[in-house]
Amino acid sequence: MDYFWTDCPRCGCQVSINYIRHPARITGSVRRWSSDRSVNDGRAFELPGDAAGPDGSIAVSCVCGQELRAVSQAQGERALADI
Repeated sequence: MDYFWTDCPRCGCQVSINYIRHPARITGSVRRWSSDRSVNDGRAFELPGDAAGPDGSIAVSCVCGQELRAVSQAQGERALADI
């Protein structure tokens, strides 16, 4: 399982993205929580297997709708970019 975490620039929540690469798809979940813990929610996602960029990153949306680009921290990388 790969994972990524960051702060969402739109809602200000902390966001974790956990995902698994299968041969034909990428499945995972996005979870967000606010610093005061009044927000704590998430959602599942599924992407085509070829959705990863050349650097291995994937584009997913925060629960609030802000698009984020996640790069696996399991591989020692961390990045966030508005798309």
